[in-house]
Amino acid sequence: MQAFYNSFYAAVEHSSVHAEFCTRVFGRNLCQHGFADMAQLNALIAAVRIEPGSSVLDIGGGNGMIAEYISDRTGAHVTGLDFSPEAIERATARTAAKADRLAFVVGDINALKVSSAAYDVILSIDSIYFSDDYARTVCDFTAALRPGGRLGFLYSYGREPWVAKADFPTENLAPERTPLGVALTACGLTFTVHDFTVQDHQLALRRKGILSELRPQFEAEGLQFIWENRMGDANGVAAAVEEGLHRRYLYVAKPRP
Repeated sequence: MQAFYNSFYAAVEHSSVHAEFCTRVFGRNLCQHGFADMAQLNALIAAVRIEPGSSVLDIGGGNGMIAEYISDRTGAHVTGLDFSPEAIERATARTAAKADRLAFVVGDINALKVSSAAYDVILSIDSIYFSDDYARTVCDFTAALRPGGRLGFLYSYGREPWVAKADFPTENLAPERTPLGVALTACGLTFTVHDFTVQDHQLALRRKGILSELRPQFEAEGLQFIWENRMGDANGVAAAVEEGLHRRYLYVAKPRP
């Protein structure tokens, strides 16, 4: 998995077709790899109340373009953490002039080394999936929050293509029953939820159409592996939503009083 992301971030840094893809699909080129378009990202920023001077940790932020956008938009100090040294190196170099409010570190979501009570807000934008133990990871996040701190997750849960429809636990689609919802409760957190499933389906269809159009350009740049990865994701999400076996949620969580 790390090899894929190292190759991905090395390839997209100077790719004109990938920049066009992100701009047309997501609304802006932030080298997005997940399913968060600008509307979802801005909703997340508003929901967790990121303010000037806030200390924010962005988990799994890749080459830091989303962290940079959040800092530019809000005036917050944002630290981006990712397991790809290459992505972190690129983020650090690109944002050197903004080092007073942006920092980037290599880290593993399954072996977090984060100071206690260090952050006002911790964000996981389509990155909690890399955790081997959601409850342990969420509890680690919680310990790193300052008093009054918040956690924000953009998160999808649904049937993967290799899982038979009959074997998928539909009862777990409810926000409190997803693996993330269960982990938040286990860590003593309360949470609110915004449902982005309809938008997720629209985004999947948009991705499919634009990817089909841009396939020759991806091939010309030698980025067929990225095209295939993104088209596979889009096909899987679109099919699962149409089956009623997929949900996308924005969770905002905080410790119980």
